Amino acid sequence: MLHSWDTTNDRTQTAAAVRAKPLMSEDWAAQQVEPERNAAQGSWLEPAQHQAYSSPSIVPAPGDVSEDVTEDKAIRAYDVSWRWESRDGEKLTATGQRIVTIYLEKHDERWYVVGHQFQDMSQ
Repeated sequence: MLHSWDTTNDRTQTAAAVRAKPLMSEDWAAQQVEPERNAAQGSWLEPAQHQAYSSPSIVPAPGDVSEDVTEDKAIRAYDVSWRWESRDGEKLTATGQRIVTIYLEKHDERWYVVGHQFQDMSQ
């Protein structure tokens, strides 16, 4: 969900995180606040001109980052890539790739995201 964007509705990349708040702990959700400006503004210019939306794909990241830390804590790492789909039929070349690490905790038999970070691999 963190990489599902629609340039006709989303001002920033953080908009996706704001939509994912129900999956987060209260503390982590409170930290998801859209900034005034989009940090990825340069990479959104072409997609925005064509009212594009992202089309993400996700696979487990290679390596040993993902682990069950304890019975109620886990770490998961994913290799996320996306391309932009235009609404006007224009073929867009803009893409992106990140390694996303998600920190999870289980409370009352439900898993919550308590943190996430990413490393941009597309530059």
